[in-house]
Amino acid sequence: MSIEIKNKLIIISSPSGAGKTTLCKLLLKKMKNISLSISYTSRNKRLNETNGKDYFFVSKEKFQSLIKKKYFIETAKNFNNYYGSPFLNIKSANKKNYHLLFDIDWKGARKIRKIYKKTQIIDFFILPPSKSELKKRLIKRGTDNSKEIKLRLSYAINEMKHYKEYTYVLINENIYKTVNEIKNIIEYNDNIDKNNLILQKKLKKIINL
Repeated sequence: MSIEIKNKLIIISSPSGAGKTTLCKLLLKKMKNISLSISYTSRNKRLNETNGKDYFFVSKEKFQSLIKKKYFIETAKNFNNYYGSPFLNIKSANKKNYHLLFDIDWKGARKIRKIYKKTQIIDFFILPPSKSELKKRLIKRGTDNSKEIKLRLSYAINEMKHYKEYTYVLINENIYKTVNEIKNIIEYNDNIDKNNLILQKKLKKIINL
């Protein structure tokens, strides 16, 4: 199953703590033609999160029933919790004539690439400046205990190996500089698409003469 997308699917992936969620929030403020694909998850809601804004929080049983109904474009299981992007988000983006932004990991990105063409996707992998900086960010976040931080760091180091699967790889030293780089790349791709469309129209006129 797949739903045709009018514009681009923008994927931002990173290891936990490298800043992808903050980047996505800043990008949505900077670009008015992008909407966020809000994922479903079976994990518990954190204190600073809002249901329906950060994630749709559901039970594992509910999540598994939605998988059976082919409700999701992609799903992934991390730290014993499920995550998934619903097809409905594509319909919503199409109605608005927006690009659709995915804050997902490399496994989810890989599944989306199997459904949609490369020309329909702009994908970014965000790296931290160093492993030590990543550890600092995980500790500073204050949402995990020391055991969970150690597990997340180990998982993050493994995740970094998948950067080669992405078209664009950025090192997030400064969050505002990185979000501007992402914005510029999206706008560059938009301009190429517009120029190609104009060229196709001109070619049709020339050929039909």
